[in-house]
Amino acid sequence: MNTAILLTLRRWAPSATMALSTVFWSGCASDRVAYSPAAVAANSPAAQIVGPLELYPVATKYVAEHPGTDFMVGSGDSMRPLYKDHTVIITEQLPISGLRPGMTVVFVGDSGFPVAHVLIRKTTDGWMAKGVSNLKCDARRVNDDNYMTVVVRAYEPTSSPLLALIRNQAIHSKDVAFAFNP
Repeated sequence: MNTAILLTLRRWAPSATMALSTVFWSGCASDRVAYSPAAVAANSPAAQIVGPLELYPVATKYVAEHPGTDFMVGSGDSMRPLYKDHTVIITEQLPISGLRPGMTVVFVGDSGFPVAHVLIRKTTDGWMAKGVSNLKCDARRVNDDNYMTVVVRAYEPTSSPLLALIRNQAIHSKDVAFAFNP
């Protein structure tokens, strides 16, 4: 190859590489934004640990004592380590104007179902959100059209609520069966 061409390529290669990578990664750069653990700690409640059979009574008591709140049971591991599978989250409707980075919000996600994820940053088309353990942000932004509520409290079971219920039923069934044995 001609040395003049090689010198020109060598001189422009770093600039060209930077320009191309900016164009190539610009769509993904916003998706690979890390969440701020400090913002999450300040704006998303840590889960209180409770027994699996206490989840429903504790959640219903809180909702009864705090008008405007409701509760849901989380499913999946996208919010680990903040919230594990089966964590009960207490939610409250706050104005979208009051949202801040690090808050866990519930919104209608890409699949059309409610999702609870952490807010990362506000953009022109809504809030970027992601599961704490997810590598990428959600494709759908949180905005007036899909925003539902903010997580204000959380209760994490010490074990699976379903297994605890089955075990509890088995224990009571045995007690009843023994009571009827001659």
